[in-house]
Amino acid sequence: MAGEGQILFKAREAKSWDLAKAEQETKIRVRYLQALEEENYSMLPGNAYIKGFLRTYAKNLGLNPEEVLSLYKSSATAAPVLEAPLTPIRAKPLWLRPLVAVVMALFAIGLVIGISTWTRRPQVTPQNSAYTPPALPTAPAEPSASQNNENTAAAPSTQPLATSESPNTQGLSAKLVFTEDVWLVVKVDGQPALQGTFPAGTTKELQAKDKIELVNVGNAGGLAITLNDKQLPKLGKSGQVVRNIALSKDNVIKAQ
Repeated sequence: MAGEGQILFKAREAKSWDLAKAEQETKIRVRYLQALEEENYSMLPGNAYIKGFLRTYAKNLGLNPEEVLSLYKSSATAAPVLEAPLTPIRAKPLWLRPLVAVVMALFAIGLVIGISTWTRRPQVTPQNSAYTPPALPTAPAEPSASQNNENTAAAPSTQPLATSESPNTQGLSAKLVFTEDVWLVVKVDGQPALQGTFPAGTTKELQAKDKIELVNVGNAGGLAITLNDKQLPKLGKSGQVVRNIALSKDNVIKAQ
């Protein structure tokens, strides 16, 4: 080593600086300052950083930066690179090239002969086969006009039979009109159907087979019910809470 690291170390000791103080003054990390003093340049990012750090460190220590850099450059000579001995390339025998050329020529000739022979092969004409395909079936004769009339007269009618049953006899149809805000829980045939607060002006329609249950009605006076096209009386007054009201097929409100 040329000794630039020792010069930096002695200059720092002369100022009574520790590495932490040197880091504070130079803004260079302690590990890099220590690497400069130990000339362990493999710890630094690259040659440009090494020169820059040496110049800054020397300047802060009151040294001549150029002298320190000159010492570094004299110690930074590259080690000689060892090169492996060259292995001589064996020359191919002179007779090998003509042999390869002859083989390639023979292969090309054989390929041309094969293609020519293949293209000159006579086309084989298929012989007549003794197989005779069966005759196609004869289309059935169209029926006469008299037969069409007889078939039409004998065909049963497929029109649906009319029923006199009213849709209302098949179950329950309820229309709920909310004239005020109402909190409501409803079950249809035992299954949950409606739940929540419904504002004034809302209309809900329900269909059931056997029963519509009004489990809870908050503000009963704000709910108007039409059951199977029949207006039912109010369930209660405004602000009143009623529970367990069942709407049945006979249009009777039953308290549970």
